Amino acid sequence: MATNENEIRTEALREAIEAARGEYLEEATGTPEDEAYNQAVSDVVAAIGALLEEGK
Repeated sequence: MATNENEIRTEALREAIEAARGEYLEEATGTPEDEAYNQAVSDVVAAIGALLEEGK
C-alpha cells in the first residue's frame, strides 16, 4: 500500500473509532441490556483499533 493509501486508511479507521465511541449510551440505566450494548460498542472499538494497529 502506498503511503497516501496508508494515511487514508489510518484516518478512516480513526474516524470509525470515533463514530463507534459516539454510540455509547450516555444515560445507561445499568440494566443487563445497556451493559451488553455498551460492551458491544467496546468490542467494535477494539476490533477497529486492532485493524489500525495492523496497518502500522
